[in-house]
Amino acid sequence: MGTELLLEYLWVLVVLVGLEGLLAADNALVLAIMVRHLPEKQRKRALFYGLAGAFVLRFGSLFIISFLVDLWEVQALGALYLLFISIKNLYGKFTA
Repeated sequence: MGTELLLEYLWVLVVLVGLEGLLAADNALVLAIMVRHLPEKQRKRALFYGLAGAFVLRFGSLFIISFLVDLWEVQALGALYLLFISIKNLYGKFTA
């Protein structure tokens, strides 16, 4: 592989790590707001289970997506869905 390709992959990796960090911070903030009314012991337990659940679900989703991305049927359904949304929004904008 050339240096240019490695730099491009490195940039994508940096962006993905940054986005994951933002998602983790967002999850932690929402969980903190949700459990602030609980007593201290329950709050710590709820935060732990909430963050652990978000972590497991995120990696589980990535695992499933890695298999689904190779199925052309799933890609076709996604494309049809995006076309439906865009046509619906355009139709709504021009008929309103």
